[in-house]
Amino acid sequence: MPDFADRPVVDQRRLRIDGPFTSADLEPIRRQLDTECAAWGVPPRVRSVLVLVATELVANIVVHCDGEGRLQVALYRGRLVCQAFDRGPGIPRSHRAGWRPPSPSAPGGRGLWLARVFADRFAVDSSPLGTTVTAVIDIRPSSSSLRGGSEPPDSSEADER
Repeated sequence: MPDFADRPVVDQRRLRIDGPFTSADLEPIRRQLDTECAAWGVPPRVRSVLVLVATELVANIVVHCDGEGRLQVALYRGRLVCQAFDRGPGIPRSHRAGWRPPSPSAPGGRGLWLARVFADRFAVDSSPLGTTVTAVIDIRPSSSSLRGGSEPPDSSEADER
């Protein structure tokens, strides 16, 4: 059995922002995320990616859950872990959410797709009790990693959200 007392302490930082959110909150959230991550020493390019991903996830909470939700960002072992939680109705076929770009003529529906494209790892856990979206952004991405994760599920249907 490993001796946990001999393991180094990992520097972990967290930011939690609780809703309810409105569209007017998006710009202040962007500024707060950028300021906090700058204080954590996160490079500007990575902060820009996080700000984009996080505000798209919060915008989904505003549109689909009447703003009721929470955003949490943690810096852990060289990665930013961004999670958005809501108590909405869930996403049908959530395993396919955000895999396909929306039609250019569609008025919305880009949030999860943009988050998936810019995140190094991305997951959606959804049920009728709510949804948790997790986007992981590597601070120093490896040259072998592909943006957006693995291959999409096989489907010809349009994505939700």
